Amino acid sequence: MNKAEALQLAQKANSDVSTVIKTKSIARLWAGMGSIVQIECNDSIVVIAKRISCRNPTSFGDKRKAASYVVECNFYSNYSRELCDTICCDGLHCEDDGSGNITILMTPLPNPTVHYLCGENAYAALRSVARLHAHFWGERSSEAVSTGGLAPQGSYWYLDTRPDEYNSMSRRGTEGKLRSAAKDIDEKLKAHPYQTCLHGDLKSCNMSLSSDPRYVTFVDFQYIGRGCAAKDLAYLFVCGMDLDDDFENVLEEKFLKFYIEELASNGLDSSSPLPTFDGLKEALDLAYCDLYRWMCGWGVWGNGFLGDRVRKCLENGIV
Repeated sequence: MNKAEALQLAQKANSDVSTVIKTKSIARLWAGMGSIVQIECNDSIVVIAKRISCRNPTSFGDKRKAASYVVECNFYSNYSRELCDTICCDGLHCEDDGSGNITILMTPLPNPTVHYLCGENAYAALRSVARLHAHFWGERSSEAVSTGGLAPQGSYWYLDTRPDEYNSMSRRGTEGKLRSAAKDIDEKLKAHPYQTCLHGDLKSCNMSLSSDPRYVTFVDFQYIGRGCAAKDLAYLFVCGMDLDDDFENVLEEKFLKFYIEELASNGLDSSSPLPTFDGLKEALDLAYCDLYRWMCGWGVWGNGFLGDRVRKCLENGIV
């Protein structure tokens, strides 16, 4: 990106910009669909520019990615200002020409990204997840889809968007049982009462400590959309956190109870409905199975308790 182009973008984000000092490439996007650039300007103003170009995607996966950038643009346009005090960057200016060219201008992360999520940082992540979920809980998640442009199904591993991985699953053993149960699990999650808008990709590299260290700030809102809240928790526990061997026996219960407490502190009550511990634990088991279903066809990664947990869920008749 040359300085003239960077200046034009930065001035759209902040009218006080008069000079671009330098630009720095931060990342390239999946499948060559664009890039993220940091623009440093006068008076210590910094603008992050995420520029996407994905015209005429052809493969199933590229179409999913292209749609996800539209969703992310809608999030920063319509919702980031309400949450940017702690859990997301502020969307300063967004453009979508409707033909695959999208520009999202935002404030920078307050701190470097987190690459090791445990201890107090793990609780900070849960506090931020609870705030995000509380903001969209219940009918508000449906409104965010119908009027705010968020995805009808949040996350990137839901069954309808992963037919190739489903078809790659073995028909034998635990994997075969999960394959047979996958559609019933998916339907249970879709119909579950704990609906919200999921972040959909809660890896630690998509977080930084917030300016308020009790929270983390999230990036990468491509896959934000409606879904059972436990799906975000399952992914966070398996793929986002660095966990000890006592997770299932000790930490999982503590984390779930803390999450429920944080939902309540964000205004949810029994009429919302506020999850019960038993209800959330049941939903989490469904979400673990759903996540493992995708991994069986794509590749298993993350914390190692997942496979055995899913086997026990299936043996105990989760569906």
